[in-house]
Amino acid sequence: MRRRWIDILYIEFYWWKRDIIRHFKLDTLTGISGILFVCSSVLFLIILGSAAAHIFRNFIPWVSGSRIGDVYWQSISFGIKAALTFMVFCGSLIAFIIFKIMKQS
Repeated sequence: MRRRWIDILYIEFYWWKRDIIRHFKLDTLTGISGILFVCSSVLFLIILGSAAAHIFRNFIPWVSGSRIGDVYWQSISFGIKAALTFMVFCGSLIAFIIFKIMKQS
């Protein structure tokens, strides 16, 4: 009985997923670049938020001598993460715009 319910739910979720993909056109290049754009923008906002928290935590009470190295490497790692995420964000935005323009013409 439980196996039958699981099979029915599996079939329902399959059709539900298929309807969502077709309704929002997620199986096209525009849909894939839109998904990448949204994911990279959310990740970029999370990285910027964590950087603001690190700055607030480390620089409001002035950093002492032993913590200077930690703050330095945190800023280097933030720069690398933010730069890579921003490049993916800009690339996906450009790709999304190009695919939208090509689709309309």
